[in-house]
Amino acid sequence: LGEQLPPAFFAASDSLAIGALRALQEAGISLPDRVSLISFNDTSLTKQVYPPLSSITVYTEEMGRAGMDILNKEVLHGRKIPSLTMLGTRLTLRESTLP
Repeated sequence: LGEQLPPAFFAASDSLAIGALRALQEAGISLPDRVSLISFNDTSLTKQVYPPLSSITVYTEEMGRAGMDILNKEVLHGRKIPSLTMLGTRLTLRESTLP
């Protein structure tokens, strides 16, 4: 990985983050002192590794529900009006990131 590391890595899933964590540890790169690591989904896996991973929770059921609402409006009512749907997320900070 060399000496030029970014300040943080963001993994698209918890399992990818665990793979990155292992690679960083095998390379002797300490978390969070040299680099931070954040995962996506916040499954129970994030608390079962060392250091425990900071993670972003995404509410996938709400995403699916919102998507179906939009699709129903288009299919059932013939509406194709552009819309913006915002759904909340939650960041849980653990030991893989600095405060």
